[in-house]
Amino acid sequence: MSLAFSGLPRRLATLLFFCSLIVFCSLACQAAKASAPDGYVKIRSAEGVAEYRLDNGLRVLLAPDDAQASTAVDLTYRVGSRNEHDGQRGLSHLLEHLVLRGTPNHPDVSGEFRRRGIDVEAGASADRTRYTATFAATPAALAWYLGWQADAMVHTGIARADVDAVLPRIREELAANESTPERALRQKMLGAVFHWHRYGNDPMGTPADFADVRLDRLQDYYREYYQPDNAVLTIAGKFDAAAALSAIADTLGRLPRPHRNLPADNDVEPLRDGNHAVTLRRVGGRPLVAAMYHVPTARSPDHTLLLLAADMLATGGRHRLRGELVVPGLAGAASGASLGWRDYGLIEFRATLEPAVDADAAQRILDRTVESVHLHPYLREELDQARRRWLDAWARTQADPRAWAQALSQASVNGDWRLVFLERDRVRNATLADVQRVTDQYLLRANRHQGSYLPIPTAERRPAADPADLGPELERYDTGKG
Repeated sequence: MSLAFSGLPRRLATLLFFCSLIVFCSLACQAAKASAPDGYVKIRSAEGVAEYRLDNGLRVLLAPDDAQASTAVDLTYRVGSRNEHDGQRGLSHLLEHLVLRGTPNHPDVSGEFRRRGIDVEAGASADRTRYTATFAATPAALAWYLGWQADAMVHTGIARADVDAVLPRIREELAANESTPERALRQKMLGAVFHWHRYGNDPMGTPADFADVRLDRLQDYYREYYQPDNAVLTIAGKFDAAAALSAIADTLGRLPRPHRNLPADNDVEPLRDGNHAVTLRRVGGRPLVAAMYHVPTARSPDHTLLLLAADMLATGGRHRLRGELVVPGLAGAASGASLGWRDYGLIEFRATLEPAVDADAAQRILDRTVESVHLHPYLREELDQARRRWLDAWARTQADPRAWAQALSQASVNGDWRLVFLERDRVRNATLADVQRVTDQYLLRANRHQGSYLPIPTAERRPAADPADLGPELERYDTGKG
C-alpha cells in the first residue's frame, strides 16, 4: 500500500497516516479471522502440528499425515491420581471405566465401536486420563467418534448401578497388578519415594476406597475435571484438517465453558536426607532388586540427559548393569527406565535375579554400578549408541498415528506439546560431558531409594484387625447406675 501525504500539513498528514494504518490493521485482522473456523483461535504450529483453542477452553492438536491409512484420536483429561485425596483414591480409574460403559444416548457404545471398526483404549495415570481411538480414515467415523466423546463429557452415568457394574472388573485389575511382583514392588517404592506428593498414590486405586464409593464425591469429581477447558484433543494420521475442525466445532465445541476454578495443586516433595529401602515378600515370582533416584521433571534438559544415562547404564557392557549382573549369570535381565511427570521425575534401575542368587549381594552390585560411573566414565560409542536407539524409537513413534497422538497429548500435559521436538533436539545435541555431569549430580547414594522383592514359600500374614468392642470389658468398672 502506497500513501502520499507530502502536500498536506504535517499534523494532518500524520493523523491521516495513523487512521489509514488502523483501517489496514483492522482489515487484516478481519481477513485472518474469516480464514479460521468460528469459535477457534489458532495458537501456533510447528513441524506439521497445529494447535487451536476453542471458545470453551478445549485445546486441539492436529497432526495430519496423508501417508497413513488410519486416524488416531486422543482425548486426554488433565486429571489423575495426583488430584485424588484420601477417600478418593482410584476415582480417575473408576471414571475411565464408567465413560466406556456408555451414556443414555449410546447405551451400547462397545457395540457401536465394533460396528464402525473403532479400536479404543483408555488409561488413568498420575497426571492424566486418556481415551485413544484408532480407525480407518473416514470423515464419518471421525465425526461420530467426536460426537460420542462430547456426549460422554456430559452424560456419563454416575448412578450406583453404573458403579456396581464396573467394580468387579476394577477389582480383577487390582488383584492382577498386586500379584505381579514387578508392578507391586514399583508401587511400594513409589509410596516410599513420595512422602507428601500424591505421585505416591497408586493410579489404580485401593480396595478400601472402592469398598465404599461415595456417589456425591464421584459426581463432583466428574463435573470438576471432565470439562472442555481441562482437556486436550489430539488427532493424528490421515484426515482432512478443515473437516476435522468443523466436526470438532459441531460436537465438542458446542459444550459450554464451565463456571468454576480448578482447585490449586501445590503438593511439594521436600529434598530427601538419605537413602531408603523397601522389602516386599510374596509367594511366587523371581527375586528382584531395584533402585530409584529423584530427578527433575520431564520438562528439564537434565531429565533428557538422564534418559541417555539410564540407557547406557542398562545396556552397556563392562562396568554397566548388564556386564555386572547379566553376563556373570546373577540376573536374567537388567533395565533402566525414566518415570517423568508434570511435577517430578524418577530414574529406575531394576534386575530380575536368578532364583539362587543372594539378593543383598545383587543389590550392592546394582547400587555400586549405578553410583560409580565417575570411576568408569561413559565412552563416546556408548552415548552414540544410546542416542541412536532413542532417536530410532522417536521416529517410530512419529510414524504411528496412535503413538504420535499419545506422545503429543502427554507432552501437552507435562507443559507443552512442543516438548516432543525439544526433547528430540536435546538428545541430538547431548554431549558426553553433560551426560556425565547429570549422572554425578543425581545418581547418588543420598538420593537412592532401593527396593527388593523376595519370593517366599508360604504367605506370612497377620490376623485381620476386627473392631474392638470395649463394652463387656468396661462394664466391670461400673459401680452403679445413675
